[in-house]
Amino acid sequence: MIYGNFKNTTFTQSTLNFNAGVGFFIALIMRYFYPESLIAEWYWYLFGMLIFSIPGLISSYKQYKSGYSLEQVKLTTRPFRTF
Repeated sequence: MIYGNFKNTTFTQSTLNFNAGVGFFIALIMRYFYPESLIAEWYWYLFGMLIFSIPGLISSYKQYKSGYSLEQVKLTTRPFRTF
């Protein structure tokens, strides 16, 4: 039931898109060329993952609580589309 509900949730583009994957692979490239740049304890990486997953968790919670998807916004009415 939770899986079915999760499939029906909607997210804004900034909440759930490929930015996480791009950031991960940029980190891999940095790690390859500059191995000393990404040396930290494991809990710092866990802390970062938790912080950046908060927007997705909040929007999922709102949708589960209300039982409806987020309000749909027409992309042509956003200010950045006028440029």
